[in-house]
Amino acid sequence: MVHFHLCPNDASLYVYTCSDAEDWFCECPPLYTGRLCQFNACERNPCGHGATCIPKSPLEAVCLCPYGRQGLLCDEPINITRARFSGSDEFGYTSFVAYSSIPSLSFFYEFKLKFTLANNSSSLKDNLMLFAGHKGQGDDGDDFLVLGLRNGRVVHRFNLGSGVAVIFSDRLNLQTNIHTVTFGRSKRTGWLKVDGQRNRTGSSPGPLLGLNVFNQLFVGGYNEYTPELLPLGSRFRNGFQGCIFDVQFRTRRDRKFQMLGQPAGHPAFGRSVGQCGVTPCVHVHCRNGGTCVDSGSSVYCQCPFGWKGALCSETVSVCDVEHTPPPLCAHGSTCIPLPNGYTCQCPLGTAGLYCEKAVTISDPFFSGNQSSWMSFPPMSIRHRTVLQLQFQPLSPDGILVYTAQHLSARSGDFLCLSLTSGFVQLRYNLGDGPHILQSVEQVDSRGRTWHSVTAGRVGHQGFLNLDNKETRENVTGGMATLDVATDIFIGGVSTLSFVSTDATEKEPVGFTGGLRELILNGEELELTEMGAISGANVGDWDGTACGYTVCKNGGHCRSTGSDSFMCVCPPSWTGSVCNQSVSCLNHVCRQGSLCAPSGVPSYRCICPLGLGGRYCDSEIATDTLKFVGSSYVKYQDPRYNTRNFKYTQVSFSFKTSSNNSLVMWMGKAEHEDDDYLAVGLENGHLKVAVNLGERLSLPITFRNVKLCCNTWHNVSISLNSTIIQVVVDNKRVLQDLDPFERYVALNYGGQLYFGGFEVYRNVSIVTSGLFSKGFEGNLRNVFLFKDTKPLQFLRNSKGFDVYEGNE
Repeated sequence: MVHFHLCPNDASLYVYTCSDAEDWFCECPPLYTGRLCQFNACERNPCGHGATCIPKSPLEAVCLCPYGRQGLLCDEPINITRARFSGSDEFGYTSFVAYSSIPSLSFFYEFKLKFTLANNSSSLKDNLMLFAGHKGQGDDGDDFLVLGLRNGRVVHRFNLGSGVAVIFSDRLNLQTNIHTVTFGRSKRTGWLKVDGQRNRTGSSPGPLLGLNVFNQLFVGGYNEYTPELLPLGSRFRNGFQGCIFDVQFRTRRDRKFQMLGQPAGHPAFGRSVGQCGVTPCVHVHCRNGGTCVDSGSSVYCQCPFGWKGALCSETVSVCDVEHTPPPLCAHGSTCIPLPNGYTCQCPLGTAGLYCEKAVTISDPFFSGNQSSWMSFPPMSIRHRTVLQLQFQPLSPDGILVYTAQHLSARSGDFLCLSLTSGFVQLRYNLGDGPHILQSVEQVDSRGRTWHSVTAGRVGHQGFLNLDNKETRENVTGGMATLDVATDIFIGGVSTLSFVSTDATEKEPVGFTGGLRELILNGEELELTEMGAISGANVGDWDGTACGYTVCKNGGHCRSTGSDSFMCVCPPSWTGSVCNQSVSCLNHVCRQGSLCAPSGVPSYRCICPLGLGGRYCDSEIATDTLKFVGSSYVKYQDPRYNTRNFKYTQVSFSFKTSSNNSLVMWMGKAEHEDDDYLAVGLENGHLKVAVNLGERLSLPITFRNVKLCCNTWHNVSISLNSTIIQVVVDNKRVLQDLDPFERYVALNYGGQLYFGGFEVYRNVSIVTSGLFSKGFEGNLRNVFLFKDTKPLQFLRNSKGFDVYEGNE
């Protein structure tokens, strides 16, 4: 359990399990960030490449650069061969680099490294050098390994869950420029050798022999250096100050040493890490007595009283209305201070240097060098996520689509589609580690080609198809649900430093280029200033009102002005956007029926339930119904409030010539986690699927009976708590869906669908791929629960395209 109140500043604490203190999350209020919401966040963020933005004042900021970046805005690349760390800065952050977790540390590990010390007394007092572990609770103990400096000595500590082993070196010889360290452990016995000193050993108390460490390995510091987050015995007051390099490890005595990271030598992420012997202050000239502060690769000016700005050159912030001259950003836009002036962040629907121009977005254009993004409300993508989009890139890197459980670098579950060095990558985490798929080929990043991508996952299985070349993930087992709650971000993210560190291969950047026709689980997102719920710095791809899908049904769009257009329609369509069938202009379909074109100039009338004939002008019998694949009946159970949800019965008779289709769906079918009892056909066999909660049971397919050939078959299904009995033509199957009885009631909302769903709903999408199409065949004698009479379809029902089945 969590024994102390972790989340200050009115943050909300979410606990996911009661066994491991890693499984909680503080949901921070605005303008706070960090695992404990202990850091202030920027309201106006000028930082690039996923840098951490720190507010110096309401209108000024400092950028702490991610690994591989340096400069005032972190917009300069840096090649790091020997990492330089600066310890903890004045804002409470430490410089560090994190590497992917090392498997097989349990019974043996050995590390060797070299280091040099910064020229100050605090570099020897209490400094973390290397750490892997977690703070545990209960049966999940405080397992860790740590190397650090304390009062001039190197210390190696480890805890296997039954107590801390501590091994100290002698005092360092400060005349030595480069120090060497070898330390390791075999079961309970550890060792430490520094420079030319003799080897020191020590043992862990208690009977435990294995080290259970599964998270990243940190060098130089920790991503959030807060004592409450680290296990007792591993805590140091400061991060390392100096250079650490040539770090190698092995997990067996008979193996060679190897470099950290996957691939070898490549960090997962980091912050404020510079190159040994190089200071970014040589490129920054603070004015008016300001002092340049070097924090690894991060750099900023500490201004004397009365001076402001990135270089201490202003007495009033450039974004303050009292500045001379005042900022010119239009009303509704946001002024962002820069080292040499300011920029204006434009809300959706505006553009220009000062956001003074109105812009109509038909196909959005994103500028990755700015904070450029759109967002849409969360959707039901928990069990199945299928993305389809077209894009034309102008840069080889950038986020196309992102959503997560939390908008934080420690995001929990996430899904990210992005460009990395010209390759399309799909990354997602369902709670058991990142899945990574990459396209076979690179895209054209010169703005000459519209690329098409279909990507996503069904359960834990991922897929990625770029321009009809497919990549699939070959995995078995694992978690199968994507639990996300943030908005769905397109083209970038509102704060790039809040993107999961596992979501991109390099530091996160926004997409640069055009994007069109984005479809998520069959629903097309309206990529306009009216369709998105939020966004910033988004323009229009070609500057005209002609978007990719403005004209429907193959119509061709012609621009008639900056914000107007006309559609040239093919012969069979008319209307301002080619959405009216020529065949249906003068139709005579009656009584609420729908007109559907059937070639030029003919059409057919789709009749509501209970009506038939060419123009839907005659009544039909409904004791036996005929479905044709596009038909559906939606029945509202009038006795729903008196039903026993723990004991469900349904029976019916049907005949069909189709091998694959949905016959019945008992449930609301509004969200993918709604309860349901579904019956249909798969390869000619009866398929029954039940969800009482969390989709714990797999569908059942009855392969001992072939249901075909237009002969009548009788089906009876009873669900008693979690025990399901299915009888098909007098052949019975009995199965327990969940012996643990975690969910025992079918909350079907009083709704049943027969044959399919509403005209605008796709069967495969609504059923999350359980069934591919609507029913083709006849249905009769439907009984619910213990009712003595069959359903009267003309009562409490509505539907379309259903025919009389007695013919």
